[in-house]
Amino acid sequence: MDATLFNDQYDEVFDDLITRFTSELGQKSLIKGHNTSEFWQYLQECEVFFTSESYKTGAYSHHMENMLSLYMLNHTVPKKLTAVLRDFGLPPSVVKEGSVEGHSILDGYVAGDGTLYALAKYCQLDPMWTVVLAYYVWYKYIHPGGVHKFMSQPSPTFNSSSPNGARVAIIGDWGTGVYKDGHVENCPAQLVIDGIMKLDPVPDYIIHLGDVYYAGTKREERKHLIDMLPADYKGKLFTMNSNHEMYDGANGLFTETIHNPKFKFQQGSTYFSLEIGDWIVVGLDSAYYDKSFLYMDGAIHNGSDGMEQVNFLQKNAAIEGKQLLLLTHHNGIEYNGSELNTTLWNQVVKEALAGKAPDAWYWGHVHNGIVYEDSLEVLKEVTSINGKSPLLRCCGHASMPYGKGTGLFNKDTGENNPGIAYFGETPMNPPKPTLSQHLRVLNGFSVIDIKGSAFNETFYEVSNEYNAPKEVWKS
Repeated sequence: MDATLFNDQYDEVFDDLITRFTSELGQKSLIKGHNTSEFWQYLQECEVFFTSESYKTGAYSHHMENMLSLYMLNHTVPKKLTAVLRDFGLPPSVVKEGSVEGHSILDGYVAGDGTLYALAKYCQLDPMWTVVLAYYVWYKYIHPGGVHKFMSQPSPTFNSSSPNGARVAIIGDWGTGVYKDGHVENCPAQLVIDGIMKLDPVPDYIIHLGDVYYAGTKREERKHLIDMLPADYKGKLFTMNSNHEMYDGANGLFTETIHNPKFKFQQGSTYFSLEIGDWIVVGLDSAYYDKSFLYMDGAIHNGSDGMEQVNFLQKNAAIEGKQLLLLTHHNGIEYNGSELNTTLWNQVVKEALAGKAPDAWYWGHVHNGIVYEDSLEVLKEVTSINGKSPLLRCCGHASMPYGKGTGLFNKDTGENNPGIAYFGETPMNPPKPTLSQHLRVLNGFSVIDIKGSAFNETFYEVSNEYNAPKEVWKS
């Protein structure tokens, strides 16, 4: 595996990381107090998915996404960065240098949730994901005090009101910016925002569920999020915190994005609420207080820290005569509906909502568009705060390359697995496909139309072959 995907514009990112770590070494002749060993051990455990080839079994784990991370940190990043990370405990990779070249995984592999492993831009073997890991080590272990302070929402209930109803566009994991996507004319992020603006009527709200790549730095927040939003949009914009925004200590999100005039309705906070018809829409920060490795699991508080979000959710959920639509970056259940995402689910449902689920819950994080049916086994004894079956949706497919998730359908019959009403599976089929594109499916977004108590959902797909976004699922 070589580093040909490194872009010149990211030379400054590597230079910044090398300067940071080198400076820290200069101040301490012996590195003490930086317990990075737990993270390196975690990456060693992730590497076993590759060395044992257990990723081929079909069983899926988020940890698979880092199965070649140690290899890349040792062999594909600039040698100066590798050297300085070794001073902070980076262990060698057990995968020998050069042995990945020619391996079948480089031809492309689609995991259960649709994650696409390939040596291509934004695919899971893109060497630039090493930036994420280096920033994570810096803010998690070396300078945790550099993480931006959490900002509380000044309004206890809703901070934007459309009492008669409104149209809401939901885009998740959209922050790739414009990039060269093989031979296709427009990349997914551009297709999605153009598609939203072609709708009639244009949505009153556009809400991004989080993830600006690679690490949510100030530059990436500007180029991959703020600048991508149309300057002439007349509606209201909201965005959310995510694992990727946390890799830069949430500094890009809080200093560059949240206080940008385009996001003025958020009032400087990463959680918010909207009154739309007979619904209250609550967006929560599920990344800031997450203590899992790489912020992958999601949480809305950590003990007493973050309880303002719990109180905020409770106050909004208790508004009489309203139904609750919850938005988070992280998923409330596993991608295939097989089990609950315990920490986040318990904090939302058991702690904040006294054992009741939101009436509807949209999340991103999983790079797919998935509509779950009421018949999911994990929802067997679950009712919403208004006594209904909760509507659970994954909408994390607005820009990242992904494939047809092998854990979402029966390979023998081709039918969706029980409990899965819809998931993204339309082949991309571009002209002159690059290596990974033969496995990719189309990106998209969702729209919710609220009028009074009515709640109508539509999932769309976008393509260079379409003149307008195409409806693929409707409630």
